[in-house]
Amino acid sequence: MIETKRNYFPRGGWDTHHHIFDPSFPYSPDRHLTPPPATIDAFTDFKKRLGITKSVLTHGLSYGDDCSSLKAFIPELGPETTKAIGVIEPETTSDDEIMAMHKAGVRGVRVNLYQYRAMADVELQKIALSAHAARIKKLSLPWSLTMTTIYPEFWSKLQPFVEENISRDGIPLITDHFALLKGPSMLPAEYRDDPTTQPGFEPIMNMVRTGRLYVKLSAPYRVSEQKPHYSDLKFLVRAFVDANPNQILWGSDWPHTPRMKVRTHEEAMAETPFMDVDDEAWLQSLRSWLSDEEWDKVMVENPSNLFGQ
Repeated sequence: MIETKRNYFPRGGWDTHHHIFDPSFPYSPDRHLTPPPATIDAFTDFKKRLGITKSVLTHGLSYGDDCSSLKAFIPELGPETTKAIGVIEPETTSDDEIMAMHKAGVRGVRVNLYQYRAMADVELQKIALSAHAARIKKLSLPWSLTMTTIYPEFWSKLQPFVEENISRDGIPLITDHFALLKGPSMLPAEYRDDPTTQPGFEPIMNMVRTGRLYVKLSAPYRVSEQKPHYSDLKFLVRAFVDANPNQILWGSDWPHTPRMKVRTHEEAMAETPFMDVDDEAWLQSLRSWLSDEEWDKVMVENPSNLFGQ
């Protein structure tokens, strides 16, 4: 067991992607996943064990666009150390509700592609992005926008759209989980010798390089089979950081929900267990691939700039 707190976070560190699931707040009847409880006390223990000092609570899509749970969790987690990413319904969530979310500590919104039936439709993803960006722009909020597509190849079409419609308005765009680019262990044979040729790699790196996309190095188990150290992701970490170290974040994805997929209604309603992940082994790998300066940017400087206001 590595001594993470002493050796790995000398200046503290941000976990920019975690969830809380408390069944006392009802899940959405249209949810895509039913998770077991993941309590504030359990996350607090996790946070202390790793030495994390600040975090970004990401609204679980199992709650739909009802952020009542999110606003209740922030005070219990500690508003001085916790910001949040919420979910809205752009056509129906009121301005008053959005401003109340901001006052509670929300500093961004994630696009619920399940709600738009857009998981496999890039044109619907553009519509969803536009709708959410319009609400942020209307209220002049210093919020980010997060969208994660399960098809990285879609970024070839999303890149010009984002440049014209999102970046132009100064709205930071974030994508989770390595943009779901894969390590060789999860790639088809044709891409394993040169994983930089996998679909989506070039447009994603171009957007990172030009400062139009933030990428979270989160949930390595979604893009690699080589647990617990995920050694085949070194090339991907280095590619992101070498493209632009100012655009890279880290998130635990605690409590480690399963890989993203479209589930049947019956599958979505059945409780699905969390994944068993050795977070410290993964942090050990990540730390070994980054310089002191790069580590500080990823863990402290970048998230402070993005969420610390």
